[in-house]
Amino acid sequence: MSFRLSALFGRCAIIVAALVAAAAPAFAASTALDGLSLLTQAVAADDRVSFSGTVTSVVYDRESANATVVRIDHLAPHSWRLWFVAPADAYGRLILSNESVAYQYEPKTGKVFSNDWGLLAPGIDAALDLGRVQQNYAIQVGAETSVAGHKVLTLSLVSNFSDALVQRLWIDEVTKLVLQREAYHADGTIASKTTFDNIKYVKSLPEELFRLTVPAGMTLVRGAAYGKSTTDVAALAANAKFKVVAPKSLPNGFSLQKASTETRDGVETVQLIYSDGLRTFSLFENATARLPKFEGAAQKSISVGGQAGEYALVSGESLLSWNAGKLNLTMVGDVGPKELARIGAALKP
Repeated sequence: MSFRLSALFGRCAIIVAALVAAAAPAFAASTALDGLSLLTQAVAADDRVSFSGTVTSVVYDRESANATVVRIDHLAPHSWRLWFVAPADAYGRLILSNESVAYQYEPKTGKVFSNDWGLLAPGIDAALDLGRVQQNYAIQVGAETSVAGHKVLTLSLVSNFSDALVQRLWIDEVTKLVLQREAYHADGTIASKTTFDNIKYVKSLPEELFRLTVPAGMTLVRGAAYGKSTTDVAALAANAKFKVVAPKSLPNGFSLQKASTETRDGVETVQLIYSDGLRTFSLFENATARLPKFEGAAQKSISVGGQAGEYALVSGESLLSWNAGKLNLTMVGDVGPKELARIGAALKP
């Protein structure tokens, strides 16, 4: 089994930062409500706003920073076209999507990869779970400023459990589109930044820009296709070909979002997804007892409940894999590798 790591800006994986908000003045209830209203409008903004622009995304690792520049055309409500300008090894990559399926065109290999849009959506996308966010985060409205020549308001999302700043958004005052997004490391340093360098709002765009086709000479490669999702893990486990294990303890605010199964080349894989509204992580399980390949990532050793595991950090996300009994367990998401290892240590097949 192999997890294909896209060389794009990911989904701006959010790692909890340590910027304590205790010194900030308390916001009145009406301000909190305004913040929720603004965030609610931002989540739905791209369903009604069409635009063309250039987005730069930078992911900051401990020793380096990796930038991606993408030209984005969006025809509301659901059509997307992403053309990669930088880095050099991604130049010419094209992604088209109707938000149901996404085609990733790789001209250098002659392949078109078909995947779920959620795996490839740009980091500027404001997809989040409003219910969980309202439960787990304080939404604080900040001062007016500007991004790409447009007046914006800032929203700071602060953990109700740690009082730490997790994410900050810059939202267009008129269209309510997110024009900039930042996330932070646990020590308070910036983890990622995605921002529009320029943006033009338009009434329409040619529909032929967004047609999902496979050009002559290119081959369609289908990605993972998981079955219908469910929140009933017990029922899913009862139908699995191996004993499914679920975390006994989760980070504060996290809960099961959904679960599903997929079978490829005779190997059944179960995926459990957990979220706190902003951050997510997935647990993949199969009965191969083989560690997957993390393509394009430097793997390091880590202990998971006494078992030898490997982890990598890619585009702001943590990847952790180990074997327990006859199972391979792999976790991917917006949580640090040490925290993932702590969760995984309690998984006993």
